[in-house]
Amino acid sequence: MNSAAREELIDTIDQLDDHQAHLVQQVAAQIHGSLNVSDTYDLITQCTDAQLRQIRNIVQSMLRPITEFIDPNSNLIGSAFSAEFKARLQAHHGTHTTPLDRLAFENALAASCIAEGMTVEMAPSKTTRFWDLRVDGEQFSAKSTSARDIKPHELHISKLSEAAWIQDCRSARMRYERTMGLFEEFLDAVQRWIVLRAFRLKNDPTMQVYELVEIPMSLFATVDQLNVQDFSSDAPRIDIHDDYGMALQLCLDRSDSKITIKKIPKDRCIVHGTWGLEV
Repeated sequence: MNSAAREELIDTIDQLDDHQAHLVQQVAAQIHGSLNVSDTYDLITQCTDAQLRQIRNIVQSMLRPITEFIDPNSNLIGSAFSAEFKARLQAHHGTHTTPLDRLAFENALAASCIAEGMTVEMAPSKTTRFWDLRVDGEQFSAKSTSARDIKPHELHISKLSEAAWIQDCRSARMRYERTMGLFEEFLDAVQRWIVLRAFRLKNDPTMQVYELVEIPMSLFATVDQLNVQDFSSDAPRIDIHDDYGMALQLCLDRSDSKITIKKIPKDRCIVHGTWGLEV
């Protein structure tokens, strides 16, 4: 890439907002393998043509339109969170054709919370049970899904937790006691459960949509109302209701030794934000 093209790229970066420009600077440093992220111009002049093509793709993605709706009552998303999260989505789609995966979502969520002025700590290891990051003292579980069968009005958690003990439980009481113990640990460990849902519009498959949804922990707490008889099946699927209707379906999956949660009504959750961008 000649010097004029490099100058043009610098000029284009100058058109970005602060969150976008800062992210480009970080990505450029990563691509180049540099520890110096203080000067985008120096990074651009040092990058190879192949590296510059990646940076240019990200910048061009950031210039494409993105729609956004933020719940005005959201206690998570402010203006700085929104700007950082949008920049992360746009940067991702500058180099990927697939949606954000779980790790990329965790990083985007953490960076957006930090931008909003929150204190963020990541879980001590990738094997930490139940939670992924601590935000202003509250432990968050962060999940992402881009499953093809995403339902517009229901949430599905394919794996709340691994549970190898399911294979060894041969009685309803054993299944009941182990499940109750697991949910007690889970509810002690997690204060907020955040899910990023990614899907394409059926009438416009070029449009990638993201929904940032929070499942109230009170829905998980409804498991406490179950009794031994509910676990009489070797692989129970238990619909749980409360005073407001359907809360969730609890499934003990023997084939994969995991606990799955289905049929969570989206209208009982908080949709903090929705974004749409062409990819």
